[in-house]
Amino acid sequence: MKAVWKGSISFGLVNIPVKLYNAGLSREIQFRLLHKKDGGRIRFRKVCEKCGEDVSREDTVRAFEISKNEYVILTEEDFKSLPLKSTRTIEIQQFFDPSELDIIHYEHFYYASPDRGGEKSFALLTRAMERAGSMGIGKMTMRGKERLMTLRPYHGGIVVCQIRYLDEIKPIAEVPGWNPEVDVSDEEIGLAVQLINAMKKPLRLEDYTDNYRMALSRLIEAKLSGKEIQAPAPPSQHTESLMDALRASLESVGDL
Repeated sequence: MKAVWKGSISFGLVNIPVKLYNAGLSREIQFRLLHKKDGGRIRFRKVCEKCGEDVSREDTVRAFEISKNEYVILTEEDFKSLPLKSTRTIEIQQFFDPSELDIIHYEHFYYASPDRGGEKSFALLTRAMERAGSMGIGKMTMRGKERLMTLRPYHGGIVVCQIRYLDEIKPIAEVPGWNPEVDVSDEEIGLAVQLINAMKKPLRLEDYTDNYRMALSRLIEAKLSGKEIQAPAPPSQHTESLMDALRASLESVGDL
């Protein structure tokens, strides 16, 4: 497994050398774009709009546009010389109760593991957070941006999660139809609660699989063997009232 970041975690005067690894795995089936006319591979090229030449990644620089066609060019040395602790260190600035952080803030997850010499201080932080029932928050610079990160004990180790700053979350007031003002009767809510409780059981994530990916794999295999796959019939449209739908749903759950 390849580390995506190497640096340290610090809290107080304790410094822990660590490496971060992506916690997520991509299972998507990858496709190529082809020209419908002749089957040629479609490629995306970097082309200079001034001279019209193809440009390699090595021949590009990053620049900030001040005004139209006027730029400030920044080199890799400029980025490395930024006077920020967070380029090499996640400095925990405070600890807090996990219930204080809303789910809307969470973004990308990483596993943290101690680098050589940091095993004891890493275990110390992990077990101390577990006992205190707390998680930490700090900043880390990665991929050209200072990101807000949380640290939380997880199965004997630490999960580091990138979270969104407040100004990176769209206000819910801008969402059309949010919190609609409609009348819902106590009887309807009561039936809905009954249905929720009837469907409630311990969560087993292993029971859930990516059916789309599996169906896509079968479709590719069928195409290779010259077979056809029949598309499923569209779901039937229910015309009964909300109360009738809730009662019918409760009955169907009872039949399972």
